[in-house]
Amino acid sequence: MTQESGGSGGAGAPADAAVDRPKFRDQPLTRSVDWGRRTFRQLTSRTVAPYGTAVLRMGYGTVYLIFLLREYPQHDALWGPNAPWTPALNQQFAYDPNLDWFSVDRWWYTFLGHGGHTWFEVWYHVALLVCLLTALGWRTRFTSVCFALTIMAFTGRNVFLTDGGDNLMGLMAIYLAFTRCGARWSLDARRRRRQAEARAAQGRPEFAWPDTPGGRVWAELDRTREEVVTFLHNTATLVIAAQICVVYAAAGLYKSQGSYWQNGTALYYTLHLDWFRPWPGLSNFMASQSVMIAIVAYLTVFVQIAFPFAVFSRWLKYPCLVALLGMHFMIAVLMGLPLFSAAMMVGDAVFLPDNVWLWIGRQVRGVVRRVVSGVGVRIPRPRPSTPTSADSDPATPQNPEESVLPRQAQPHKSPSH
Repeated sequence: MTQESGGSGGAGAPADAAVDRPKFRDQPLTRSVDWGRRTFRQLTSRTVAPYGTAVLRMGYGTVYLIFLLREYPQHDALWGPNAPWTPALNQQFAYDPNLDWFSVDRWWYTFLGHGGHTWFEVWYHVALLVCLLTALGWRTRFTSVCFALTIMAFTGRNVFLTDGGDNLMGLMAIYLAFTRCGARWSLDARRRRRQAEARAAQGRPEFAWPDTPGGRVWAELDRTREEVVTFLHNTATLVIAAQICVVYAAAGLYKSQGSYWQNGTALYYTLHLDWFRPWPGLSNFMASQSVMIAIVAYLTVFVQIAFPFAVFSRWLKYPCLVALLGMHFMIAVLMGLPLFSAAMMVGDAVFLPDNVWLWIGRQVRGVVRRVVSGVGVRIPRPRPSTPTSADSDPATPQNPEESVLPRQAQPHKSPSH
């Protein structure tokens, strides 16, 4: 009897240990595969930060348009065929006096300097139009690529006119070309919404592939295309966020190694640089506040280094964004670097969630409505309506079992197509 109870106790101990053992230790590979599958499903089925990327598109398009318009009176002297910085000097500066496989790339960077004055004027006005269409969101899949090429062309034409903002906007423009930056707050979104409303008013159903073997193949290909486009958008958005974090972290770590930043006097000496004093009186006043600028110097380094970690916090990133926004505003005013400051402030928009941008959009519409109503113009209020498929994310199911491919709706198509 004793042996039986002892035997049963010995057999029960491993069973109790198996029950108490965490489940992930029993099947670690299965849990890892499930996590990877869920993550991939999210990356291919749900568009992240559609309003944030729309703000980036509008912001960078508007900033570069203002920059080109501001330099319009002297645009020929800065980038034209007779500008001091010639394509030959650019080749010498790039240590590439001979033609090689980089020649095509270099020709694009300096294409504003090739040809005559008429060629340059045409392309300059085309660049203004590209910036405007990018900000408005007209055919963004095409204009976003043209916008990236435009920034690279002007930056390469005269490398000594940049202040860091051009380089950052060039990178961001390349990343935006892979996103759905025209899915919200754009002429493209307005056109798709009107097409959906017209189909609904006429009682026409959305396009669906026919229930045939060929229709099933095309439906599968179309859904795969939507998943690839969504994956590219999400990946590019993550790269944009990572790029901003790298800029802040590198700047903060570089500052922390300097002796002037360590003793808190870096801003004092910066405010006395003749090249960065657009308002000498204001710079002298700020430099006289020794305690305040020392605190700001230490806070700047701390926030820049901490920001890549703060973005993972639900609430900590907001005070960091406010501090960085104030820092860039002071750089624009006190140091006369508005292009760089605007490029960084627009880039920070990707970290704000969609509900924040929706709230900001409602406030802006309310202000515009009150201002316009004050001058006697009536603006009809948007009638409440249920969201249409044109306003929602692409119709990509969470898993293949949730939809029948031949009947999958295609919001971007209509029977007239």
